[in-house]
Amino acid sequence: MIRAENKGVVLIADDTVESLSMLNDALTGAGYTVLVAMDGVQALAIAGRMTPDLILLDAVMPNMDGFEACRALKDNADLQDIPVIFMTGLSDSQDVVRGLESGGVDYLTKPVRINELLARVQVHMSNARKTQSARGALNELGQPAFSCSLHGELNWCTNRAQELLETLGSNCAVLQQALAGQVSDWLSRMPQKHSQTRLTLGDRTLGLRFLGQPYPGEYLLRLVDEDDMVLCHDLRSQFLLTEREAEVLLWLARGKSNQEIGRILSMSHRTVNKHLEQVFRKLEVENRTSAAAVSLGFLSGIKLL
Repeated sequence: MIRAENKGVVLIADDTVESLSMLNDALTGAGYTVLVAMDGVQALAIAGRMTPDLILLDAVMPNMDGFEACRALKDNADLQDIPVIFMTGLSDSQDVVRGLESGGVDYLTKPVRINELLARVQVHMSNARKTQSARGALNELGQPAFSCSLHGELNWCTNRAQELLETLGSNCAVLQQALAGQVSDWLSRMPQKHSQTRLTLGDRTLGLRFLGQPYPGEYLLRLVDEDDMVLCHDLRSQFLLTEREAEVLLWLARGKSNQEIGRILSMSHRTVNKHLEQVFRKLEVENRTSAAAVSLGFLSGIKLL
């Protein structure tokens, strides 16, 4: 018999043997590897040893219930990105709210419907992998980026973003407070990809670039130095460039290759080439060396790069 490809690892925490058995059979039959726990304490111990891709948590269990277990997971840097789906009784609406507030991404009502279970597990596991992939790529490229909800609640920050905040005498907690007060309204207006706004942190002003949505309800943003925003604005005004053309020209003037510019601005090198074609035409030059010289000559009269 041909064995189905493994789709991932799911940890189930439920104090009812019958429920564990049913869920285990359904998920195993769908191609998942299943780990089981009888309470929150066991779930945390297993997750610490064999990091699952997703956790199904019963809301009410002995020793440590699902809410406390979920909060402990979210307090652990190595486990906080694992999506948690709560399972609760049909009439326990208060438990649903508590589950979401403690860090759960979704909930299933008991008795669990297998088709609904498999659909939600697949969706949330896929979303988590996309998010982890985006975070890993931005970390690898050294981008000062982060992810947040519509209301400014931080999901994660890249290492470079945390370093930048520290140099400004700030931290992720201050960033989250600033986002809630200054940016949530902007996000609610559904800005276009690569749109920018400003964010005040103490006595410093930074730019924020919207990079997109890994999945509904999550917003990916990049911190931009205010000085860069000013220089790009000056280049746009002087040479009648678009916002993206000005950004490409600024990094060209700093000696970056097309591939490096693409990584910095989250675009393909082909897109960089297309922007440069327009830049050369507007600056009335024939190559990148001449474009860099013209832009440097202009910027040197404003401020140093």
